Amino acid sequence: MRAWSIKTRLFIYSMLFCFVGLLLLGGYSYFIARRALLNRTLSQLTSIREEKAERVEQFFSDRVRDAELLSNQDVTANLAEKLATSNFIDLSILEQDKSLLNMLSFLQAAGCYNSLIVGKPNANALCIKLTDENLTSHIVYTNLKANVEINRIAARTLEANKVGISDFTTGSITNVYSSFVGAPIPGTEAVLLLEVPDRAMNRLMAEHIDKMEVGRTGEVYLAGEDFLMRSSSRFVDNSVLSVKCQTFAVEQSLKGFAGTAKILDYRNVEVLSSFSPVNLPSLNWVVVAEMDWSEALADVVVLKHRILLIGAIILVLITAGVFLFSRRITTPIIRLKKAAIRIGEGDFEERVPVSQHDEIGLLTQVFNKMTQSLKQTTKRLKERERRLLHFYRATIDGILIHNNGKTILVNRAMINLTGYTEEQLLSAPIQSLFADDDYLLKYTNASEVQSFEAVLLTKSKSTIPVEVQHRTISFHDQEVDVMVVRNIAERKAMEDELKTERLHRLRSVIDGQEQERQRLSRELHDGLGQTLVAIKLRLESIDVDKLGDERKTLEIIKQIFNQTIDETRRISNNLMPAALTEFSLAVVLRNLCSEIESNAQISTSLILGVLPESIDMLTKTYSYRIVQEALTNIVKHAQASKITVSVFSDIHNLYIQVEDNGIGFNNSQNNEGGNGLYNMKERASLLNGKFEIISSPGNGTLIKVELPIKNYKQRNES
Repeated sequence: MRAWSIKTRLFIYSMLFCFVGLLLLGGYSYFIARRALLNRTLSQLTSIREEKAERVEQFFSDRVRDAELLSNQDVTANLAEKLATSNFIDLSILEQDKSLLNMLSFLQAAGCYNSLIVGKPNANALCIKLTDENLTSHIVYTNLKANVEINRIAARTLEANKVGISDFTTGSITNVYSSFVGAPIPGTEAVLLLEVPDRAMNRLMAEHIDKMEVGRTGEVYLAGEDFLMRSSSRFVDNSVLSVKCQTFAVEQSLKGFAGTAKILDYRNVEVLSSFSPVNLPSLNWVVVAEMDWSEALADVVVLKHRILLIGAIILVLITAGVFLFSRRITTPIIRLKKAAIRIGEGDFEERVPVSQHDEIGLLTQVFNKMTQSLKQTTKRLKERERRLLHFYRATIDGILIHNNGKTILVNRAMINLTGYTEEQLLSAPIQSLFADDDYLLKYTNASEVQSFEAVLLTKSKSTIPVEVQHRTISFHDQEVDVMVVRNIAERKAMEDELKTERLHRLRSVIDGQEQERQRLSRELHDGLGQTLVAIKLRLESIDVDKLGDERKTLEIIKQIFNQTIDETRRISNNLMPAALTEFSLAVVLRNLCSEIESNAQISTSLILGVLPESIDMLTKTYSYRIVQEALTNIVKHAQASKITVSVFSDIHNLYIQVEDNGIGFNNSQNNEGGNGLYNMKERASLLNGKFEIISSPGNGTLIKVELPIKNYKQRNES
């Protein structure tokens, strides 16, 4: 991927910064204006809703007052008495009653009543229609039983004995949706009902609505507890008691809450809504003022377009300014970059003119001084590299420089040592050059010089013992590993000869010791032992009855001779147990363990596996001596209470393990001050076996010995 220049990056970053700034500023302005417009719209809807709620409450308050006033009039009481005492009223007499006419004129002037009803529930009633100019021409004499809804309202009013308001019903005299304001007539069992039609509510809700700036989609309506409208909808004809508006606003208002919200209205259209309950006696109505969300945000959309237009203009101006600014800033830097590229190519004569007197001008001056310094330093380094290269090619030790196993550089000595060409060494991983790469992994990334021995593989598949010195250095501005490889074949050959000679002498010494042990054991057993037995027999042949007082002394001498004979036998057995030549290794070890347990009072267990019968005498003797030395060391130093000796074998090897629960010791420290461990290791080495000690303070000690099973002649031939 092509890298961006500093000019491009400066331009992009500056534009990005300006764009983000404009975006944040425009977004902030937009959301502030949007919130302000929405708050203004909600405040306006709330103001309309509160005004309409107050008008509705005042309207019904006036209607209640009218009902109370008319129910207490004499003319009303007279009508109720006539209806109660007579089954028929002469309507012509009523048409001439001035008091009645005045009352009807008052109701007609109010402009909000459809009819007046005076009567008793389930009995005769007088109904007067108030919508025509000739009031007396529409006086009707009827029985309330004929109209179930009006009869129910009258009965409820009489039962409550106070002025009440009924919800809209379809059972009016004039066959329109009406609400009735009922009042009991004092002194009678009759009631007065004033019919308020739905057009009065519609007129009240629509009054001054055009002056309230509710827009094309704004409306205010009333709803009841059955979620049906109680006033006309702006969008649906004949909506009273037919359009259901079970919206969030109506539900919250019916619960007694007032507020504003963005909701879906009864048309399933998003609107801004302001809602509250209406405080009316015996009616659970709510008033809702709403405006479509799209119309409420119309001004916000216009504002958004204006902000985008202004932002685009400002962005164009900023783009031009940023381009000129970045060009002025980056021109001297680009000049420095081109000069640096030429210097990197080796042209140290390049100089950059100083055209400004600011930080970039100071940087240019420093760059020119650095170029001169690099020119001189490069000259010195080339001379030094020439001398090092001569030394590198002249050394007899192989040198290999690699980075994570990949060869970077080799010298002529390494090529001669391995037999590979330089190209082959550079392409081959260094692990393929050594027979065992554990050392390489161990000393990878070592900051100090590490020296170890390894086996080098040549091209001809032969092996060369080498000594490797390894270290991490800095080479061409990177951390690499350098290896100096020295041929130590002659030294290893001399070391092998010395080791062979040492083993030969050591074997001679140990074999001589064993032979001397056998000789001393025989001398003690056959010579001194027999002499002591003869003396004992002589002493036993003395007649003790003739000794008198010397009898006790003779008994003491006999006891001393018995002890001397036992001690001689013990020393002879330790020097070379007779059972070692006459019996198997298992018998000899069992006797040794029993002796240790008896003398040292330490629990000693012997676990024997299947052992071959034809174990050569040397292997049997060395195995016995190793176990004997191990048990002696445990008794002297381990402070153990339990010893376990395990001996078993397979086809090729004999395995010996001696374990105790003593105090143990630190196996990492040098614990070869005594001869015991040294003798055990040397005996195992003489048999080409393996010897291992596992121990730590407080955890006891485990000695493991592995010896090959073959006779002495075969071992010498190998």
